[in-house]
Amino acid sequence: MYCNKKRTYHWLASNDPVPMTPKPSIHQQKVLLCVWWTTAGIVHYELLPSGQTITAEIYSAQLDRASVALHQKQAALANRKGVVFHQDNARPYTAKITRETLARLQWEILPHPPYSPTIPDCILSNFYF
Repeated sequence: MYCNKKRTYHWLASNDPVPMTPKPSIHQQKVLLCVWWTTAGIVHYELLPSGQTITAEIYSAQLDRASVALHQKQAALANRKGVVFHQDNARPYTAKITRETLARLQWEILPHPPYSPTIPDCILSNFYF
């Protein structure tokens, strides 16, 4: 949503100080959406509170909640051969706490593809939410 509030003009005498008007923000407050899905559809999603970033602790807790949601919504898929999980290679995803959580859940990690000079950077950036 774009809300551009107009500034008002003032007629002032030559010796009057100019009133200060703060510049309005043109961007809405942002939140982070974390989504886990399978080929059958969305399994679990969470919105982080405004101003909060993802850390290894938060991500590990989200993985636990996503695992519970996966077993509730798509138990046959989760119990078939185990979960094959694909994630990005950002720091919170590769931290020790996260690796321990994934080992406890017994999820197989699909490796992130290495950089390829034939794939433009804009395609690789689509892995981020």
